[in-house]
Amino acid sequence: MMPGDTGSGQPAADEASTAPALLVISPDQAEERSTPVHDWLVIGRECAGIDDRHRLLIDGPAISRVHLELRLDFDNDQAWLTDHSTNGTRLNGKRIERSIPVRIKSGDRVRLGHAEAQFWSRRFTAAAALIAMQTEREVTVTDMVMVVGDIVSYSTIAESADHRVLLENIDRLYAELRQILTRHHGTLSNYVGDAFFATWETEAVPDAVREAVSFAVESAESLPRIAASLELRDPGGGSLRMGWGVASGSAAVSQLTGMLVTVLGDATNVTFRLSALAGREGRPDVLVTDAVQRATPAGFAFTSASAIQVKGRAQAVRALGASRL
Repeated sequence: MMPGDTGSGQPAADEASTAPALLVISPDQAEERSTPVHDWLVIGRECAGIDDRHRLLIDGPAISRVHLELRLDFDNDQAWLTDHSTNGTRLNGKRIERSIPVRIKSGDRVRLGHAEAQFWSRRFTAAAALIAMQTEREVTVTDMVMVVGDIVSYSTIAESADHRVLLENIDRLYAELRQILTRHHGTLSNYVGDAFFATWETEAVPDAVREAVSFAVESAESLPRIAASLELRDPGGGSLRMGWGVASGSAAVSQLTGMLVTVLGDATNVTFRLSALAGREGRPDVLVTDAVQRATPAGFAFTSASAIQVKGRAQAVRALGASRL
């Protein structure tokens, strides 16, 4: 049954019959209310710059200023939902990817923060899997310098830490690292759990190698200060520590609008592997490849180069410890 046909708390029958779709907030609850969807609708806490016809305001600390967007595709009789939020959106209980449109059909339920909504339409009723809209993905190959920071003993720390404390502390740590990254003109490519991945395109950033090494060294120097303010501790009760890897080379770069950058290639793999070795078993906190060391201007001290065998790679990597003079 389409909302608006019967029952209190539903929109008037003429409104339901003229609107191609409805979004029902708090379905099956006493506070249930419906909003017509004429062509597109933005849902969030503020939705600044969106006119009343095309926005739905929902308050809540877990709801972003612009949380999600609902669009109707009349040419193909399809409806699409796109998440733009910080905390995510669930469609029929499953979290959807950020910035990737997924198809939504009549009767589907959407959860954002503590709010729930249900999509209703007589037109957009065809059953559909959650598939991504066909977006042309641009892929380029470019020379880059890459830095990865990796938390020492993260798996052990995560196993025993309260999940909320873990999330809040990692967020505070990465917020500090992002400030350092901004000063050194780097781009945050991604961060997942214990990995902080930053890049510098050599054609776009003057002195990319110097900026990348400076970022890694400053981050390593700043970590004791940052970690002292965090509740998380390493398995021995000490402050958090991180290993840093720096490498350079060509990489395949892909980006979809609103998403973090995906960077793939041998140099990327080397950077991640070095970060997982740095700061362990007596190694320096910052490890750089010999290619990075040769391209780094004065101002840094380096240890002697040594061949390091990294996981999944047949050829050893010649790496050196880096610090400030």
